[in-house]
Amino acid sequence: MTTVLTREVLDAAPFPRAVLDAFFHEILIDDEVDETTELPERITLDYDRSILIDAYRLSRQLWTETDHRQMLIELVDRLRRTGDLDGEDRLRFKYARAKLKQLRFACALLGADHRYPTIMDHFTVALGQLQDAYRVGARGRVARRALLCRALLTPVPQALFRREHDRLRPSTGDGFRAYLASEIDAVKTMLIAPTLTGADFHALRKIFSRLVAFYNAVLALHPSPEAYLMSRFLAAINGLMGAEHDRLVERKIAGQQDYHRDAVDLSPDLCGRIGRLVDRFVQTDRLSR
Repeated sequence: MTTVLTREVLDAAPFPRAVLDAFFHEILIDDEVDETTELPERITLDYDRSILIDAYRLSRQLWTETDHRQMLIELVDRLRRTGDLDGEDRLRFKYARAKLKQLRFACALLGADHRYPTIMDHFTVALGQLQDAYRVGARGRVARRALLCRALLTPVPQALFRREHDRLRPSTGDGFRAYLASEIDAVKTMLIAPTLTGADFHALRKIFSRLVAFYNAVLALHPSPEAYLMSRFLAAINGLMGAEHDRLVERKIAGQQDYHRDAVDLSPDLCGRIGRLVDRFVQTDRLSR
């Protein structure tokens, strides 16, 4: 049975400030589209469990070093009253949600179950929906999502949330490799599907968000040309998909598109990048067996 790492173990030997700053810098440029970055010749598929644990510890430390609860209560209450935030507060909200998303991705990537913890998932999704609502000026939707976020910020859900991220049953190296293979298989399946809906598009983007979250952590912990190229290539895919997803959300909120039924077309540039990534994963997997 896999050992469960407790808060005391996860808190031991915290990473230095320089590593955290480098890590968060990569997270913040996650959607930057670099037209010139290409993939490494081979992609590492086998990772030691110690690296997986450190990547989780780094993501967790980035979240736990700050008391986000009080700040988010302040921002959510302001949204309930006014329906919007000024530029500085939007940035505070964005940064907190970016750290929370990274932690949620780390749980799915690096935990033995490869899934999102329940409260953490609800919390991340609710904050994302609130952010989408105030960005497009949907005042009624802002009020409803703010109420949900405020409920999730009360003591009991937050205690459950802390319990989720204060424990980790880490994946094995073999388990992580199998998880990567399943993610790439899911991408291949969606690419050949006759129709891609808004919901499918969102699910596809989340795969790339999880992958770039992993390589951002590896780049901060063990800088290398491969980690850099993977981080930048995946960030470009994520950025292209993010811009399209923002437009989908706007049309969904405005009632102009059925998120679960209407088809979404991928640009040739995006399809080409995704295809090259899938081919490189498949090629590397074949050569390494």
